[in-house]
This record gives sequence, C-alpha cells and structure tokens, in this order.
Amino acid sequence: MTVSRGGAIKKILTSRLPQRQRGRLRQHAVEIGVGIAIPVAFVLFRLLLTPFAGDRAPYSFVFAGVVVASVLAGWRSGLLALVVGQLLTWFYLAGPLPGGNPDHARLGGLVIATIAELIILAVITLYQREVDRNSAKREQRMDLLAEALAEIDHRTKNNYQTVLALVQLQVQRSSEPEVKAALQQVADRIQAVNSATEHMALRSENLGTVRLGDHLCQLCEQVERGLSRDGVQVVCDVANLTATSDKAVYLSIIVNELVTNALKHAFEGRSHGVIKIGSTANGHGVCIIVEDDGCGLGDAKSRGGMGTRLVERFVRQLGASHEISSSDKGTIHRLLVPSLD
Repeated sequence: MTVSRGGAIKKILTSRLPQRQRGRLRQHAVEIGVGIAIPVAFVLFRLLLTPFAGDRAPYSFVFAGVVVASVLAGWRSGLLALVVGQLLTWFYLAGPLPGGNPDHARLGGLVIATIAELIILAVITLYQREVDRNSAKREQRMDLLAEALAEIDHRTKNNYQTVLALVQLQVQRSSEPEVKAALQQVADRIQAVNSATEHMALRSENLGTVRLGDHLCQLCEQVERGLSRDGVQVVCDVANLTATSDKAVYLSIIVNELVTNALKHAFEGRSHGVIKIGSTANGHGVCIIVEDDGCGLGDAKSRGGMGTRLVERFVRQLGASHEISSSDKGTIHRLLVPSLD
C-alpha cells in the first residue's frame, strides 16, 4: 500500500506517541494540530520582527506556513493554516486602522494574499496527488517484479532439486563403487551451486550479491552432514563479506572440494581432527583459508584428480592465487581473491 508524503509525516508524528494514544489520534486530529500550530508559530515570529519591519509584507510568513503545513499533513492542513494565518495576521498586523476605520488598501492586500496562497495550495495539492499516483504505479510494478522474482527463485530451486534427485537415483541404481562415488561428487557440486543460488536475491543486499559468510558456513555444514565422521569437526568463521553471484558460485565449488577432500582423506588412521574455514582481508584482497590438522597430502599433492582440476579452473576464473602448505601436521589452503565485486 502506498503512503503519501503527508501520510508518511502523520505516521512519523503518531509513532512517537505512547502505544495507548496511537489508536486515539486520528488523521484529522493531526491535520488540525499541524494546521493551527504552524501558522501560530509563523505569525508569532513575524510579530517579533515588527520593530524592524513594521507592517511591511505582513502575509509573507503565512505563505510559508501554508506550504509547510500542506507538505507535512496534506491539503486540508494547508487550508486550515491559510485561514488561521490570515485571520491572525489581519487582527494583529494588517487589520483596520486605530478607531476601526476601514482601509481599502489593506483589505485589498488581504484578498490578494489569500488568492495567491490558494493558488500555491492548489499547486502543492496537485503536485502531491501526481506524486502519489506515480508512487502507486511504481509500487504496483515493484510488487509484480517481486512476485516474478519469487516465482523464478522457486522454479530454480525446483530445477536444482529435480537434477539432484535424478543424480541420487542414479547413485542408488549403480552397482559400481567408483561410479557411485563419482556421481555423489557430482551431486555434491550441484548442491554447492544450489546453496549459492539460495543466498542470492531477496536474502542478500541486492539482486546480484551473496552474503559470503552465511553462505560458505551453511555449505560447510551441509558437507559435514553428508560426510560426517566421528571425532572430525568442521569449524567455519568467515567474515560478513558480500560477493557477486558468479564469484560466490566459484568460491562455493572451491570450498566444497577442499572441505570434502579433507573429510575424506585428511584423517586416515586418525580418530579425531578439525577442519577450519576462515577469512582475512587486507589491501590486496580477501584470503579464504581452509586448513586441517590431518596427516597432510603426502604423495597426493602431486596427483591431480577431478576435484583438483576444478579448484584450479575456478581459481583462474576468480583471478586468484592458491597457495598450499602441507606436512604431517596438516594442510593449509590459502585462496587470495583480489576482489569479490
């Protein structure tokens, strides 16, 4: 529902009242209050200037009062400000001469000022109505866009779930362990991309960015649940950063591969361990760190499987650098990304 400028001001004014008073204060009360208070304040200010200005331009501040009241609380408040301001000015500044003798020039000044103020009030009212009409149209378009985005988001999720279901079905039907493992890796990678998609759009600050900290930590939780091992813990502490949707997908696949590989191979022959995912930022970019306290890569460091090739490929897509340090005390992957935009 669209709220006009006057309505927005009324809402602000009433929102500062105690809760029990909000229901009692109606729209007309706000209009009357503003329509009286504004001209009284402006006329009083004009009276203070009388020693310096005399009776020159007596209605000048009534013009300002009409404008302020109509902008704050609508045309009815502006009309009331006009009436109150004109009466106060007439009786205290520009009225009949001492003795009650009429002054046709002063009366003409009142009429002319009133006509001019009515014209100003009419212009402001027409302008506000046009603004409200355009706001209503824009709000309607935004509602339609939001509905369309929600529908696209829903269909995208359904498509991912359909593909995942097909791959998982094929995993169950396959009798070859190697084929099962390969298909499960495909499913994990699809899930990584799906997770990035879920954090886009309405969950982020705008349609093209992803909250990287929430996204990567949720992804690590999913990987840990899927490959759970007793005694092995996955700890994620990524800063509250935002990345473009493309770079979030690339980082999703990289982190998915590194964490999955660590869960599967880093703790062979060990009963416990920790995998940590973190981040640091400096003037050169953002560094995503994946480390474990496992047995190290050993000979596997020189072998390049599908996961390693995927990591290398998406590192190049990011324009990043990937450093690996490994020993029998664990492995550390440092991924330096120049920019997440």
